[in-house]
Amino acid sequence: MTFFLFCVLMLSLYKIKTAKPVLSGYNQNYLDINQTNSIKGVFILLVFLSHSLNYLSAFSSYSNDILNRAYSIFQSHLGQGVVVMFLFYSGYGVMEAIKSKGEEYVKAIPFKRIFITWINFLAAIFLYALLGLILGTYRQWSLSKIVLSFFAWDSIGNSNWYIFAIICLYLFTFISFSLIKNKNGLAVSIVALLTLVYIIVLSFLKKGEAWWFDSVLCYTIGMSFSLYKSKLQKLFSKKPFSYYLTLIFILTVFAICHLLRTNIICYEIQLLLMPIIVVFITMKISISNNILSFLGKHLFEIYILMRIPMLVLLKLNITNTYLFVVISFAATIALSVIFKKMVSNVDSYLMKRFCKKMHN
Repeated sequence: MTFFLFCVLMLSLYKIKTAKPVLSGYNQNYLDINQTNSIKGVFILLVFLSHSLNYLSAFSSYSNDILNRAYSIFQSHLGQGVVVMFLFYSGYGVMEAIKSKGEEYVKAIPFKRIFITWINFLAAIFLYALLGLILGTYRQWSLSKIVLSFFAWDSIGNSNWYIFAIICLYLFTFISFSLIKNKNGLAVSIVALLTLVYIIVLSFLKKGEAWWFDSVLCYTIGMSFSLYKSKLQKLFSKKPFSYYLTLIFILTVFAICHLLRTNIICYEIQLLLMPIIVVFITMKISISNNILSFLGKHLFEIYILMRIPMLVLLKLNITNTYLFVVISFAATIALSVIFKKMVSNVDSYLMKRFCKKMHN
């Protein structure tokens, strides 16, 4: 796994560019779609390796390979930070859309964000159900498990917590901006408040499964960054030294919290600071290439489908780390491209019906 982590690092460094001049300049496109897709591409690769580890760590072929130890150490430090950029960029993107389109976009959130995401998720659930029938694992599923998996509360082999969380965050956004109009700062504060309630409730309902809620506030951090980025950019442009002071301060707090991460508050602060650090770095260094951008564009499909090849390989008793990762990754990419084409046609049809209904 360490070898594949090294490959991710090399891919991330491919075609990087620095701001000009380096010390006082800034990348103007640090939050453009190509840049954010590339960053998401890096992190979806890290998610893929993390999920592979979940399956492989129980086998002696993995633990006996000394090269895997470095990755295991890295993963233990990264933890739930592997998904923070997805949540941050989602919050940022939604806030940018609200700023430019206003109430029209807010009204469309239940359909365009919540319903479409759920429909695509259901399409993936169908594939996992089909796989369960083929592999015979369906015998382990209760009726309640199957029903709850449709709503991402349970799983029949698929990843589910992130889908449940992001749909709830979209719902919180819709409620907040429907109640509070023309006061974006206050509306974001309500989103944050509802997210805190979500964290408290889920901490009881999903006790021992902190990944359900420990990173969700990164969504509101993304929204907040959208609101105040112009002020930050103006400050950093006028006083370049303030950029470095701010970054040093953030890195210091992050390092302290990381050392004290067994404390839940410190762990939360660490997770919230991670996307800010990444954004600050991309202000100076552009991490963008076609391969990473492709992965970022297929983020949902790769995330939701990557377990299918892994489950098949385990059934075939293929537990060699290198074979497992290479074959499952290649199969995941192929599945993702096909799946995206299929659901895109369905999404386009539903969007046309929605737009037609809105204009009638």
